[in-house]
Amino acid sequence: MTRVKRTILALVLLELFLAGLWVYLSGSPDAGPDTERVLGETMGAAMGVVLGLSPLLYLLARSNDRKAAAKKGE
Repeated sequence: MTRVKRTILALVLLELFLAGLWVYLSGSPDAGPDTERVLGETMGAAMGVVLGLSPLLYLLARSNDRKAAAKKGE
């Protein structure tokens, strides 16, 4: 599996984990009245950071794949 595919898979799994954690925590019976709003803002910010960094991580992984392919071809 190439680094690009592993990077995309890791980012998708991280986003799903954050979304699942948000649903789990907001559905707690001990949750207060502002819990959903606060968790939504926090998890939304975390997911936004991950999505903001994903193009950079993708380009870095693609560059590493190209370097590895060039070395292999020599």
